[in-house]
Formats: sequence, structure tokens, C-alpha cells
Amino acid sequence: MLKEMQDLHDLYVKVHATIHQMVDGLTDDQWVKKPADNFNNIASILEHTLLVERRFFAQLKGEPTDIDARAPFLATSWDVAKIKAMWSENERLAKEAFDHLTAEELDQPGAKLGVGEVNKRQLAAYAIAHTAHHRGQIPLVKKLLGI
Repeated sequence: MLKEMQDLHDLYVKVHATIHQMVDGLTDDQWVKKPADNFNNIASILEHTLLVERRFFAQLKGEPTDIDARAPFLATSWDVAKIKAMWSENERLAKEAFDHLTAEELDQPGAKLGVGEVNKRQLAAYAIAHTAHHRGQIPLVKKLLGI
């Protein structure tokens, strides 16, 4: 793995570790309970985040993707065990995607995002930024739930 990508992978692992700490010990009911009808729950936030990561990791590898990352926000039920399994799997997928990239590939087009077109280097960084953004929602949801 390139040093640059190793550094980003290390940051990804650290962000994931802090999320693990935030949800460790929560019951399935706490994962799926919404603080209000117009709020997301922890399950939908994390499932969305994991789906976006999967899309970004596939794009880093140059693989086609057809992942509806909005689906968890529209759902009315969530499978917490499945989300937890996805979490472990995503950590493996991240390592594969980051390990796969060569120095030349980092400058190749990565994706067209809401911020514009990004190369693969920027896409890897944006994947972490997106997860970190949603990480910040978890303490808010927990506070509103009184957890």
C-alpha cells in the first residue's frame, strides 16, 4: 500500500473505531429508535454511511456500482445485525480498495460528487470525510434519546 493511502487507511480505521465506541453497548431498540418522526436513527445513519463507503470503494477500484445509499433514510425497519456485519465487511473492503491503488491511479477520475468531479486520491479522502460527518450525528441522536 502506498504511504499516502496507508495514512488515509489509518485515519479511516480511527474514525471507525470512534464510531464503534459510540455505539458499543447500545441495544437494537436504541439503534432503531428515532428521537422524533423527522429524525434519522442510528441504524439508518450507519447503514447509509456503509452503503456510501461501499460505493466509493468500488469506484476506487474502477468497478461499476448500483447502490441506493438513500434507502436507509426511507426505510421503516432496519436489521441491526446486518448493519453490524456490513461494518466489519467495510473495513476489509476499505483495505482492499486503498491497497489496490497505484501512484498513477490516484490522479485518475474517481467520481462526480456534490462537490464536483474528484480524482481517486480525493475520493478516498472524501469517503473518510463523509463517514466523519455522519459520525457527528450519532452523539446528537443519543442525546435526544437520553442515552
